Amino acid sequence: MSHRSPRALLLWAVAAVVAVATAVLVAGDLASLHRHATALGPERDVVVATRGLPVGHRVRPADLTVRRIHRSQAPAGILPATAAAVGRVVIVPVLRGGFVAAANLTATDRSGLDGVVPAGMRALRVVVTDSLRPARGVVVDVLATDDSGAGTDVVTARVAAAGVQVLGTDARGTTGGGRAGAFGVTLLVDPDQAADLAAAQAAGVLTLALVPPEAAGAATRR
Repeated sequence: MSHRSPRALLLWAVAAVVAVATAVLVAGDLASLHRHATALGPERDVVVATRGLPVGHRVRPADLTVRRIHRSQAPAGILPATAAAVGRVVIVPVLRGGFVAAANLTATDRSGLDGVVPAGMRALRVVVTDSLRPARGVVVDVLATDDSGAGTDVVTARVAAAGVQVLGTDARGTTGGGRAGAFGVTLLVDPDQAADLAAAQAAGVLTLALVPPEAAGAATRR
């Protein structure tokens, strides 16, 4: 009958202790993961953007995908299926990879440019001259230069609308009432700004100044 040496017995004892400790540790980790998963809640489908979605963009199937996350990780209002977003117009920009919520889009019964105009606001197209051409969704000040004093060397300028959002631009205003370097820009404004801009357009020349997003008016930030 063979006898194990004390050294061999010690190694077997150490191995047994390590095995038991490993089993306890793994079991504890699995239990912790299970408790964490239970705390997070069941998984659900959420819609995310596959690319940046700017204001005024009509959502297409290729713009979206579905991801599964725990229910507790999903912000309120996130759409559960791409069908709920396709065809609707973006009113709050979405970054690539960002969740798409109902609040990012127009109501299902609104579409086109009218879809990005909230209650109490107006979409107004003006012609600007010798101005930067802003991207859709940026915020600008509209400067009005009154040339009614032509011939007297008196030219005045003022801010006709501050911190308004650009809904789009077009090339249809290239004549600009006889002025070179003019183009059309559609702005999201309140009724008072719309009236002021219409009067300023008739009296002189409009141009744009790009401003930081934090300078946007309360209605533009909605």
